[in-house]
Amino acid sequence: MNNIFQKNINALAQKNEALARELLTYIPTDVPELKQENGAYNLFYKNQYLHNPINPLGEAQGIFAMAENSPVAIHLVYGLGLGYLFQVVSLNSQGTVILYEPDLNIIRIVFNLVDFSNDILKKNVYVTNNLEQVSEYIHQKSNTKNSPLLLSTTSYRELNRENFASLVNELQQMIGRFGLDLKYTKERFWGLTRNLIKNLPNLVHETPIAEFQNRFAGQTAVVVSAGPSLDRNIETIKKYRENIVLIVVGTAIKTLYKHEIKPDFLCLIEAYDSSKQIQGLDLSGVYFVTEPTANNSLRQFEFKDTFSHIANNLPINDWWSKLTNIDISEYSSKGTVSYTALNCARILGCSKIIIVGQDLAYVEGQCYSKDSAYKDLICQYNNEKKKWEITAKDFASFCNSLSNSPNEEVRIKTAQKRLENLNASLYYVKGINGDMIPTESVYATFIKPLTEFTEIYNNRKYINASMIGAQIDGFENMPLEEALKDSQKIENRELKNEFNYDIPTIIERLRTVKDGLKTAINKLQEGQRLTKSLHNDLVRARNISPEILKFLKKISVNYLDLSTNFANQNPLFDFITTSERIDLDYEMKMMREFTFDSVNNINEKLSKYYTNAQKRVEYIDKMLETTLGEIK
Repeated sequence: MNNIFQKNINALAQKNEALARELLTYIPTDVPELKQENGAYNLFYKNQYLHNPINPLGEAQGIFAMAENSPVAIHLVYGLGLGYLFQVVSLNSQGTVILYEPDLNIIRIVFNLVDFSNDILKKNVYVTNNLEQVSEYIHQKSNTKNSPLLLSTTSYRELNRENFASLVNELQQMIGRFGLDLKYTKERFWGLTRNLIKNLPNLVHETPIAEFQNRFAGQTAVVVSAGPSLDRNIETIKKYRENIVLIVVGTAIKTLYKHEIKPDFLCLIEAYDSSKQIQGLDLSGVYFVTEPTANNSLRQFEFKDTFSHIANNLPINDWWSKLTNIDISEYSSKGTVSYTALNCARILGCSKIIIVGQDLAYVEGQCYSKDSAYKDLICQYNNEKKKWEITAKDFASFCNSLSNSPNEEVRIKTAQKRLENLNASLYYVKGINGDMIPTESVYATFIKPLTEFTEIYNNRKYINASMIGAQIDGFENMPLEEALKDSQKIENRELKNEFNYDIPTIIERLRTVKDGLKTAINKLQEGQRLTKSLHNDLVRARNISPEILKFLKKISVNYLDLSTNFANQNPLFDFITTSERIDLDYEMKMMREFTFDSVNNINEKLSKYYTNAQKRVEYIDKMLETTLGEIK
C-alpha cells in the first residue's frame, strides 16, 4: 500500500468509514489510464478523457467561477476524476462541499495517484459513492435559504452516456424532490407569517411566559397529553390536583373537563384552526399559552390571561423578537405542543416534571384518550391484511372533530385523508415493556427531542407516569400515585407582573416595515417590465443574440439584488416570497446552456416570480395596514 493511498484512506475513514473499508478490499474491474496531454495529467476512461485535454485546471476553475459562493452554499461535485474540480471547490468554497463519485474503479485508482487527505479532512467536505447518502448530506446542511448546486465537467456528463446519464438524471430528481421539501417548509413559513401579522393586535398585549421565570420553583408539574394512558391516571390527577401545576395540551383538555378537572395552563400552538378542541368549555379560569404564529381563532376565546411562548426555531419569531427587543433564547421548541408544554413547566421553575398521556404509541387498541378530541380513532391488527390498521369507530364524529366546515363532503374528505395518512405512516417503536409497538411515524420523531430535553435541562427530575406506550429515555418510568405521594399543596397560583410592550415603538417600526414592502412592490413591478420586454425581444428575434444575453444578465442582476441583498435587509419580505423563489433558484443554478428555449423558460419563470411575489407582498401590506389600525 503506497503512502498516498494510505493518507487518503486514513482521512476518508474519519468522514465515511464504510466507504474507506470498502476501498481497502476493492479490486478494480475497469482501470482508468493516466495520461499526460499538453503538459497536464488526465484520465482516459471508457474511451474518453475525464477532463478538458487542453486545460483541465482552467476547466475546473471556470465551472466554479459560475457557482454561487456563500457560507450557506452547497456545492455538489459530481465526479472525482483526477480531482481538479473537487480540489478547486474544496479550496475556495465558503459553504458545504459534497463529492459524489459512484464509480469505485475511479476512486480506488486515483487515491493512489493524488493526495486528497487535506481536502477530505476539511470540516465542510463530505465524500460518498452512495446517492442516498448524498440526499442525507444535503438535508443536513440545507436550510430555508439554500438549495444544492450541481457541479460537473462536460466529460462526466458524457461519460458512458446511458448509465451515467441515468445517474445524473436520478441525482437531479433527488435535488428536485429536496426542492419540493424545502418548498413545503417555506410555504409553511408563509402561513406562519400571515398568522403572526393577523395576531398583532392581541400579541402586543400578551406577556411572554418567560416573564414568570421560576414562579413555581420547587413545585411539581404534571404535563397532560391525550394518549390512552390518560384514562387510567385521571383519578390520581384529581386526587392530587391541589398539589400540582397542571399543564394540558389542547387534545386532552376535554378529558379533564369531563372529570371536572381544570388545568392551570392550556397549551395550543397549531397554525391551523384547532378551536374545535376547546369549543364549549369555560376557560375563564385557565391561563392560555400559545405561539405568535398560532391560528387567530384560538385568541378569540375568553381565558384568565394569555401568555406567548415565542419558539426560537422559527425565523418569523426571530423577526418579532428583534422588532420588540424581546429575548427568546428561553423558548426551546421542536414544533410539538407537548414539547412546548414541557418547556413551560421548566421555565416556571418546577423541579419535578411528570408527563401523563405522552404514550407516543397506539396501545390497547386506542390511539387517544377515550374522551379526547380524537377519541374515535382505534388501532387494531387486521388479520386478513396481516397488518396494523387505524380506523374510526364513529366516522361521523371523527369527521366533525377535524373540521368546522359546513360542507359535509369537505369534512368527509378531510377525515378520509387523515386516516389515509395515519395508516401510511404507521411505525414501530420500543415500548416501556420492551416490546415493539405500533405508532405514527411523526410520534416516533418526538421521542428523541424529549430525551434531548432531559439532557439539556438536567437540573430537575423527569418522570413518565404513562406506564404504557413508547420508552422515552431520560424519564424515569413510575406510576403517577408514587410520583405524587410526597407533593405539597400549592397555596398561590396567581400570575401577576408589570410587563408591557413598547407599543408606540412597535407601531413605528411596523410602519418602517410597510415602507420596505412598498419599495419591494416597486422593485417587483420593475422586474415584471424587464421580463415582458425580454419576452417581446425573444418573440421578434427567435434566436439568442449578444443583446438578448446582456438583457438576461440585467434581469438576473435585478432578481439577485432583490432576492438576496434586499431580502437580507427586509426579513419580512424574505419570509413572504421565499416559497416563490425556490423553483426559480434551482432552475437558474442548473442552467448551463443559453438556447432560445432555456432563456425563454427562465424568463417565464422570472415573470411568474415577480407577479406572484407582488401579490403576496400586497396581501401582507394590506393586512399590516388593517392590524396596525386595530392595535391599541
